[in-house]
Amino acid sequence: MKLVINKKLINRNKLIGQIATFSSLAILAGGLFLAFQTDVTKMLLSYVALIIGFITSQVGIYYTNRFGRNPRFDELFIKNLKKLSNQYTFYVYSSPIPMLLVGPNGFWLPIPISAGGNISYRKNRWRQQGGNFLMKLFAQEGIGRPDIEETANIKDLTKYIHKVSKSDDTLPPMQAILVLMNETAEIGNVENAPTQIVHIKKLRRHIRKVDRVCPTPLSDEALENINAFFS
Repeated sequence: MKLVINKKLINRNKLIGQIATFSSLAILAGGLFLAFQTDVTKMLLSYVALIIGFITSQVGIYYTNRFGRNPRFDELFIKNLKKLSNQYTFYVYSSPIPMLLVGPNGFWLPIPISAGGNISYRKNRWRQQGGNFLMKLFAQEGIGRPDIEETANIKDLTKYIHKVSKSDDTLPPMQAILVLMNETAEIGNVENAPTQIVHIKKLRRHIRKVDRVCPTPLSDEALENINAFFS
């Protein structure tokens, strides 16, 4: 597998996460100090500081969760997918969406899911049962709305290609896939799920299996043109 990775963006966002995290701690500490003051003005400032500190901490969590963890999600993807043939190219923060795998049968759009517990699809929505309560509280192990992220990724990728190529031609197939990154996660009833879901350790095997039976593989020339477009 070939790899195209935007290390500059990753390092920049990692730094943003670190700055936001330490700043939030300082702001929250200042707000807590002001809260014990008898002056009404200082007490009001403490509430403002606590609100700003909380918002800043969420920014820090967002960036740290994606760019500051060790190993990062993209590193786990690379480790799992590296044995794919050179027909595949994995773009990490170097395309319109965070991660994109271009293969002989089109585009794979992997969406990492950090949620633990039992993951299922019921009543037209992804559901999570169990998992670590505290981690979910701080948005690190919640299921979120992967369907919204999937729609946004497909829209952004399609819009970018049409805009840059200045063409409305039909694009190669796009397949989104939810990838469970948490070893404790279990796949429940997903019979009616609109999107494929798989554990990270089984991702490479799943992609090979699906692409092997694809009825309309891309020609070598078409695949080369697609990769040249993103490069």
